[in-house]
Amino acid sequence: MKKLLSFLKKNLNFVFLAVVLGMLGYGYTLIRKTQQELKKMEEEIKAKHEEIRKYQTQKELAPSPELVNKLQQQYIAIAGQFNSMLNRFSTTYPTVPEFKVFPNVEFKEFLFETGDSLKKKAKKNDVIIPSSFGFQETGFPSSDQIPLFSLQITIIKHILDILIDSGVSVVNSVVPGVPSTVAFYKILPLDVSITGTSIEIVKFMRYLNNPSSFFTLESFAVTKRSSGMFQANFKINAVMIEKAAAVPETITVAKAQTGGSSAGNVPSPQPAGAPPQPAGTPPGTAK
Repeated sequence: MKKLLSFLKKNLNFVFLAVVLGMLGYGYTLIRKTQQELKKMEEEIKAKHEEIRKYQTQKELAPSPELVNKLQQQYIAIAGQFNSMLNRFSTTYPTVPEFKVFPNVEFKEFLFETGDSLKKKAKKNDVIIPSSFGFQETGFPSSDQIPLFSLQITIIKHILDILIDSGVSVVNSVVPGVPSTVAFYKILPLDVSITGTSIEIVKFMRYLNNPSSFFTLESFAVTKRSSGMFQANFKINAVMIEKAAAVPETITVAKAQTGGSSAGNVPSPQPAGAPPQPAGTPPGTAK
């Protein structure tokens, strides 16, 4: 301790010099940082000033309540047109069951009930359909597979309803693929093979083109099998909209008022409803 005090007494001038230099360094750093902040603020003020000067010469571009209201009306009009086209010309998402209590058991019930109802309908219309569509009938699928299988079964039911209603002689196979998401809709591919007369095949294709159908025909090939009978193989996409676009419930618009300014809410139209669901809609019925 004595050696340290003796060292400080001998080098007191150097110690004070180091302290002063440290304070000067800290002060210089603080001043430089402040100058940088001031420069940044000056640049922001300059940019705002230039923007204001631009609005003085181009008043129609100024962010006034009138301009905001005009843009709001344009947005509402465009959104309304989009929703109208969505309802009139687009497809809708089919209703896929959700199983929450006992998912495995409920899914198997859905699988068997769907198969039985399709077989009864096919028998009634004298149409031969596959006895199985590749889904495991023994045991239970894993929980993460149930949503995909439920969607595939739902799509198979929809396409078979169209096939049976069109009166094809034989449905050889219906093989669903894995869905992919594109923008606001999903696409699930299907490979469909049927055997029937030319009239039956054309009738099925006409049903696919019905406005109530959410299927699109990508490609097909027809091969003659026997007298008056043909086999047709189709590549079909099920196009399923997940969510309908809707106009936001409120759009806030700044309103200039005498004696100051405040923000107010401009009423907006009610959100557009989802398009009607086509589940259970027979071919030939408009949306």
